[in-house]
Amino acid sequence: MKRLCFGRQPADTRYRYHPGLPFSEGLPRSNSTTFSTLSRNFYLTSNKGNMLIGEGACRIFDYDRNHSCMLSVHVLYDAYKGSKEAMDLLNNNFDALVLPMANEIRPNLNHTSLVKVLEQIRIPVVVLGMGMQNELADMSGLEPATVDLLRWIDEKALVFGVRGTHTETWLKKMGFRNPVALGCPSMMLYPENILGIRAPQGKPEQQRFVTAGYLQKKSVRGRQLAKFFTGQKCSYVFQDEIFQLKDELQGRNFFDDARNQLVQSVIAPVVDEAIGVAAPFDKYFYFDSVDAWRQCYGWHDVFIGDRFHGGVAALQVGLPTAILFKDLRVKELSEFFGVPHTTVDKACTMGIEAFMAEFLSEQRIAAFLDVYRTRLRNFHRHLTEAGLTMTEGHQASLMAA
Repeated sequence: MKRLCFGRQPADTRYRYHPGLPFSEGLPRSNSTTFSTLSRNFYLTSNKGNMLIGEGACRIFDYDRNHSCMLSVHVLYDAYKGSKEAMDLLNNNFDALVLPMANEIRPNLNHTSLVKVLEQIRIPVVVLGMGMQNELADMSGLEPATVDLLRWIDEKALVFGVRGTHTETWLKKMGFRNPVALGCPSMMLYPENILGIRAPQGKPEQQRFVTAGYLQKKSVRGRQLAKFFTGQKCSYVFQDEIFQLKDELQGRNFFDDARNQLVQSVIAPVVDEAIGVAAPFDKYFYFDSVDAWRQCYGWHDVFIGDRFHGGVAALQVGLPTAILFKDLRVKELSEFFGVPHTTVDKACTMGIEAFMAEFLSEQRIAAFLDVYRTRLRNFHRHLTEAGLTMTEGHQASLMAA
């Protein structure tokens, strides 16, 4: 399988060239930093954690990159009204369709266009990282197209990869036969850095922390996170929750695009007012690029936060990482990979020093790495058996694991 079409999550904030001329490329974002421009850019990727999913899937396999591409296949279907000619572009130009996914199993999500694409596909389909948003008793709350999507994947996909054992167990309880828990492809991108993680040394005050979460209006989680880091040197990374602050930021000079950093004098009082306490964060960041995201993390020491893919970026650069959670998505992924994790409530009750002593100890890090090695090997085995080839770097990391 040398010609791959990656048909879902974007890996960067880029504009598509809609006429689609041969050899054309989408354009990067402009240097405008108005709130409306940032908002428009956001909809190119949706939640910024999705960039890490799409990027991970695209970079871990060895294939013909000059004859492969990223393409939102449901957008292709809609733009060409599902014409046979458009669908044959997929069938004739690629050896496989790879679908990196996220929390696709949830109510009020319409997968009709994607199902229509799959019904016309003649090439193998590989699904990676599909998961549930929240607990579901059964499938009655899902859109019919979501149920159709799951049935098609279960019956016809070459690989039905889901992100954790909870999703796999639920799907099998619903009667599906072929889902297999493989985790998120973002966790497979830099295994050598993840395997090199060691427990932090010294007291919390000797560390430079980075975190992510939900600093939005009246957010209990945001207020808890702020109190947890009080007295520490800590940076905060915004994802989608920055757009909850539209009224406060619209029309103001609040963002330095070159540094991916918010202007402290503007954002700090806005955050304090939103969560109702004085936030301790001395730097605030927002990223349209995964490379900038990782480079920023590189001058920090520890990640503790309430966003799983915010934590993935930290793991990718080798930071000791602990995840705080309140929902199933984050809990499932953390459990599956063995990443140290607990609830936001428990972490705040413990305090940061006791938390680090328990969740970022040498024993907890060693246990995480043992689980990660197993997941790495399992992912590699399933995908190579399906006919995909991993990059040389991934092969070397696997041997070292």
